Parts: sequence; structure tokens; C-alpha cells
Amino acid sequence: MEDRKRTALAAVIILVVLAAVLYSFSMNLFGPTPELVLPDPDATASTGPSAEPSGGQGDVLVEVSPQTVQSLIASLSRYESYSRTAAVEYFDGGQSVGTASARVWADGGWIRTDVTLASGRVEHAILGDGRLWLWYDRESTVYQGPAEDLSADLIQRVPTYEDVLALDKQSISAAGYVERDGLPCVYVEARSPELGYVERYWISETSGLLMAAETEKDGELVYTMSSQEVVSPLDQAAGVFALPDGTQLYAPER
Repeated sequence: MEDRKRTALAAVIILVVLAAVLYSFSMNLFGPTPELVLPDPDATASTGPSAEPSGGQGDVLVEVSPQTVQSLIASLSRYESYSRTAAVEYFDGGQSVGTASARVWADGGWIRTDVTLASGRVEHAILGDGRLWLWYDRESTVYQGPAEDLSADLIQRVPTYEDVLALDKQSISAAGYVERDGLPCVYVEARSPELGYVERYWISETSGLLMAAETEKDGELVYTMSSQEVVSPLDQAAGVFALPDGTQLYAPER
């Protein structure tokens, strides 16, 4: 009887955590702050890098426009094995109200994140095989359950890949190739005048990963996200996908 109570409690906690994470992105809030200067703010199309990863054979220049940018992004090859760090910040009335930084390891469809919250508390999560394991520093309890709709992007506190692909084409106001922090990126800007939102995304042409994003509400920043250089393939992965008790959930093959 007691075991059933503990199991039920753990299930409830997992559902609450999942709901909180999903809710935090329900308004599609996104990415980083550095100012972006397009060659022509009114440009509707540009030509730039190929949709193949850099260094690929037969690279060709392709045109990108608000009408074609989602197809281009969908064609990019996304790294499956990598590590990186990402930082997000939330704003209210122009003032920062919260930050989080995440260390991320991904390989073979598995992902591990260590997210340092504004309070200093560190949240650890492993997602793989359709399941989620979640625990916090200085706590021995590991919550686990089905991942359901929780994605690798969401546990990093970044917009999901599907969010960008699901944008209404009519809302995309600008698209093109730009350089962001030294990386060639596909840029997308979407506007929702009726809600007052402007969303901007920078997706690496090399890795296919979202490297930066930001959202404005009525002209004020409400969310920024930026990612540092991606290291691929994943290195120094020993013990990354292990639980606090040493249980190895997944071991990258090298």
C-alpha cells in the first residue's frame, strides 16, 4: 500500500513538472539579445549557404524567402551527437526576472541536461527511449515516467524545432542568411500584430540547431536565448547518461 502511494506521488510530481515546462513555452517565447542588422530590412529573399552541412559535396546556393525558409530549415541535417551550453533570460517590463543556463549532451536520440536555475538550484534530466528521469542537486529522489510531449528542446529551456517549422507562413516577415557569433545561420522573423509579438530565430546552417532566439512583446524583450559553440561528436561522455546511484541508462558508442 505504501509503495503504491509513493508511486502515485512520484507520478503526480512528474506530471506537474512536465506541465510547468510545457506551459512556460505555450506563448512561444524565444532567443538572444545582440542586435541583428540585415543588409536590407525590407528584403524578402536572399541567397546564401547550401542546405547541406558545410563541407558537403555538391554545395549549391539556394534562395531563401519567407515562403521557402521553413522548407530549407526542415532540410538541414541536425547534429545527433553533440555537447553545448545555452543561456536563457526572461524579462518583464524591460527588467530581467529570471535566468537559466544549461549544459547539454546529446547522442543517439538520448539527451542529458544540467540546468542551473536563477535560485542556484541545479535540475538534472535525462530523456531517452520515450522516458524522462529528473532529479535535483542534494536530493536522492529520482522522478521517472513517460516523456510524453516533452522534447529534447524543451528540457533545455529553448524553443522547439517544431515551433519554427509550425509558424504560419503569413506571419513570417523576414528570412535570410546571416552570420551570428561567427556562425552562418538561417534567420527567421515572425510577427503576430494582433498579439503584439515579434519572434526571431537563428538556426545554424552547419549543425541544424537553434543557436539563438528572442521574443518581443509590444516592442519589449520578454525572452532571450543564446547558445555557445556546438562540439560534435559528443566527447568526454563517460557517465553522462547515468543516474546518481550509478545506473547507466545509455552508453555512447565510440
